Amino acid sequence: MKRKVISIVLTLGLLFTAAGCKADSVADQEKDTVKTETSAQKTTNEEATEKMEKDTAGQMTTDGKVKIGVSTDTSSTVFRTVELMGLYSAAEAAGNVEIIELNADDDTTTQYTQIKSLVDQGIDVLVCCAIDQDAILTAYDYAQAAGIPVINYDRRVEHEAVRYNVIYDSYSDSRQLAEFILAKDDGEEHTILLTVGSLADPNGIARREGFKDTLKGHDNLKIVEVMTDWDVDECLTNMQNALQVNPDPWAVINVSAHMDGACMQALQEVGLKKKVGEEGHVNYASLSGEPPSLTYLQEGYSDAIYVIPADLCGGAVFDAAMKLVNSETLESDEYDLPTFECTLENFDSLKDKIWTYVYADMLE
Repeated sequence: MKRKVISIVLTLGLLFTAAGCKADSVADQEKDTVKTETSAQKTTNEEATEKMEKDTAGQMTTDGKVKIGVSTDTSSTVFRTVELMGLYSAAEAAGNVEIIELNADDDTTTQYTQIKSLVDQGIDVLVCCAIDQDAILTAYDYAQAAGIPVINYDRRVEHEAVRYNVIYDSYSDSRQLAEFILAKDDGEEHTILLTVGSLADPNGIARREGFKDTLKGHDNLKIVEVMTDWDVDECLTNMQNALQVNPDPWAVINVSAHMDGACMQALQEVGLKKKVGEEGHVNYASLSGEPPSLTYLQEGYSDAIYVIPADLCGGAVFDAAMKLVNSETLESDEYDLPTFECTLENFDSLKDKIWTYVYADMLE
């Protein structure tokens, strides 16, 4: 009997010991799992960035071509077409580059879906003109997770995946417009009608701020904002309304020349479309150099146009894209398109730099 009791006690002891070891083992495994998961979460962004920086070189399709995915915001302006001309011509000359371009037609959800599709197709570089600087971030996250570097063109977006920007300085550009106005300021009280672009677009925000900041302290100059959201029809309607409330404007400043036609139509409807030097002429200047700005300048209705050299954009994008694919060093993270003033007085000396003039036949 005594031996049976001792045997039972020993058996129970061994069972409890085994159970304890098993519990410790499970606990250790759970701790290891938590550690692994936490470590994985911590390194996800780092690995994506490292993959983007180190593994991009030589990433080509099976036919040996480099794939460049392009996400454009709209096809409604020739400015976008001209911006990418150099990219296509350089790709054709290289012979081993495939470009896949998708247009989002000003819809942020569509742009996200299209970028995801481009990444899933195995592109090597993403080139993007974002519709909205905030809405695009999720798409850039997706590209980064796949190790795809991003090149912004036309609009700046801040994101870790962005490796290069081909842009113009909208703030400085609009300061040029303001300086045009200040050069004509006679100290009298005047009303300026200022078009304002989309405030979801960093260019729209910067152009508004640059102009207004430059005119601070000039209290004799009253600025009336004409909201457009970059839309020609909206520009026309709101310019018409602004002229009803302000029937005697001293100047009209248009921050995107693709809306020049709408501005001039509104002026014409109230009898204010006058040539420079004619009585009743409204001081007029616009930015970008898009059609029909050059026509209005040459006809004498516009005082000055401020030309963004959009035709230089595509070549700069291509050069940066190929360097990223080949893991070559980029000399900087930005290529600035230098805006310049054109008037009738200096037109002949500048015409070969004005893309609206150089590519006039193509743009008709």
